[in-house]
Amino acid sequence: MRPSQIPSFSPDGGSTSLKAHTVAGLCQKILVVNEHFAVAFAGSVAAIQDAARLIDSLLAQCPDLTGKRFVDALLADEQLKDAQLSALALSVEDEIQITNHRAAPGISNEHFELHVGGSGLQHAIQHYKQYPPHAFDVPGEDIAAQGTCMALDQFAGHVIDEFENKFESETISDLFGGGYEVVAYHGGQFHKISDVVYVYAEAEVDADGMLQVELPKFLLKSTYRGDDLKIRSMEIHYVEEDDNHTTQNDRTFTIAPITRYHETHVEEDCEDIDLSGEFLCFVIKVKLPTGSFTIPFIRKYDGPMGFAAKAFIVIASGNNVYFFYSDTFRSELQAHVLKYMRLRHP
Repeated sequence: MRPSQIPSFSPDGGSTSLKAHTVAGLCQKILVVNEHFAVAFAGSVAAIQDAARLIDSLLAQCPDLTGKRFVDALLADEQLKDAQLSALALSVEDEIQITNHRAAPGISNEHFELHVGGSGLQHAIQHYKQYPPHAFDVPGEDIAAQGTCMALDQFAGHVIDEFENKFESETISDLFGGGYEVVAYHGGQFHKISDVVYVYAEAEVDADGMLQVELPKFLLKSTYRGDDLKIRSMEIHYVEEDDNHTTQNDRTFTIAPITRYHETHVEEDCEDIDLSGEFLCFVIKVKLPTGSFTIPFIRKYDGPMGFAAKAFIVIASGNNVYFFYSDTFRSELQAHVLKYMRLRHP
């Protein structure tokens, strides 16, 4: 079966149906076991599946699962103790406890503690080193949103690498098998973050200092349907003779939980995933006479209505796509870009 990466894909994906393709390099490696226990894995799929079965057996013995109990069971298991596997367990006890198995410590301060594992660990450490300590000092009610935006900002670096290298860098496939998943604790329980929209667009600053943003060249949405992670991605092309925009490679990837890894598949032209969201990672390449730069613009919105009012509306129908930026979005994006330019060249 031919592989199909997200979003690393060849525009000439072949004439055969995508249903005959496998999805390369992506699976759900975070398990939200219950309201008060979640675990993130790195390593081989087979080892993670064995660890998931171990969790089931621990729950059958006693429903109160802690990180220490889980890691102790890993180390006591003859097959898993030497397996290609690292894990970060989050458990709600008197407070949220982080227990790691073969994960490495990253940076930490009085507001933040970083633990990392897997092939992308150095990228994660370097990313969070760039933040000043006060960036982590946020009110308790904003921690989940702020943490999610920081995670998206990190992931944006890998998305930029894909776009800059024409979908051939394999950064995401190589480093982020579970890169499209974020878990946050809010409302008294762990949640997987759903409804994240990723966009790549280009822009120029005109003679009047105004940012002129083109319509996106790429759109991707990550959401959940039950336990399945759904990722819809598409390229957008301008057809000059018709003066309209069309979609290419409109693909919806269904990423099953790792316990059902074999059910992961990809479909073409499946329109049941809309293109609005709660979080936005808008990657913009700004072209200047002296060169260009590419930066992310990260925002959280108040559901689909807030997204439509303050970000944009996109409608994909058949092969055509219609896109409308809001005035609020244009204004905030311009301020973000101009601030970056001032800091870059004070």
